[in-house]
Amino acid sequence: MPAHAPQQNALVERMERALLLLAYFIELDGDAHLPMYEKFEAELDELRRKESVKDRARRLLASYSREGGVKAIGCNHPGSSEGPLPYSGLPVR
Repeated sequence: MPAHAPQQNALVERMERALLLLAYFIELDGDAHLPMYEKFEAELDELRRKESVKDRARRLLASYSREGGVKAIGCNHPGSSEGPLPYSGLPVR
């Protein structure tokens, strides 16, 4: 799990608690807190959506391995000892 995941989880939990508190304020005070509730709700949805995309990307990457033959993928960044990606026959742009 990436190092940022605990921070991301903590932020999601804080946003959920903030929404709960705002819901309480809305019950007490009425509509005055609705705009803030909607803003926090949208931000929480965006956090969850981004994390979902990252999780899907990580699963796809994990499904590829060096031993996977056609599915093999290597690392081509400086400092890597794995070497370049295998030639796919596709033109390079």
